[in-house]
Amino acid sequence: MARMSRANAERIMCEAGWLAQMPEAFRVRLFQNALLQKFDAGQVIFRPGDPAGGIYGLVSGTVTVDTAPLDSTPRLIHIAVPGGWTGEDSFMTGKPRRIELFARSETWVMHVPLETMEQMAASDPGNIRAFGVISILAADKLLRIVHDLQKKSVSSRIASVLHRMSWATDVPISVSQENLGILTNTSRKQVNNAIQRFIEAGWIETGYRSITVTNPLALRRHAEQDVVD
Repeated sequence: MARMSRANAERIMCEAGWLAQMPEAFRVRLFQNALLQKFDAGQVIFRPGDPAGGIYGLVSGTVTVDTAPLDSTPRLIHIAVPGGWTGEDSFMTGKPRRIELFARSETWVMHVPLETMEQMAASDPGNIRAFGVISILAADKLLRIVHDLQKKSVSSRIASVLHRMSWATDVPISVSQENLGILTNTSRKQVNNAIQRFIEAGWIETGYRSITVTNPLALRRHAEQDVVD
């Protein structure tokens, strides 16, 4: 992956997700103290129990999110897309990290330290509400995950997950069939059968441990039909 320029990273983060909904003045203040960071494939960005820290926004690459209720083993629940932010729970609670972020490929992120967030909140209490919007967007995402998992059709559940990850039609998603099975509560055989159907339909293309969505609209239509396999 080519080196990410600061200007390009800021543009990506303002095009979609949380920052796209924030006022220009807020974005400018945030970027003044935000750090552009690179993580290699296989690196943990943070994990449950790590000290409280700031937020991370995905610029490019593939990052997985693992979590679970207290006293349970964390499991894969989501693959992030560029423009998404997380880590605000430490700011809201002052407590250690509750989820794991894991870089599956070379990844660029924008990091806003906890100290910066606290300074912004102290200078303008309205910024607390702005940071809280990250949690609202995360709740919306979790609602969709639950909704998609309740679909009766195996291929509809798989199409739903692929559609959620298809932020661009020309960018491969680093995801294995094993992980797709975890995300959709299906067997590897069921995933393989659905993937072959989607390839034949021209909706996706596959590479080594990666999938490129070429027709997200068709995947969404198939997912919403929820016809039992």
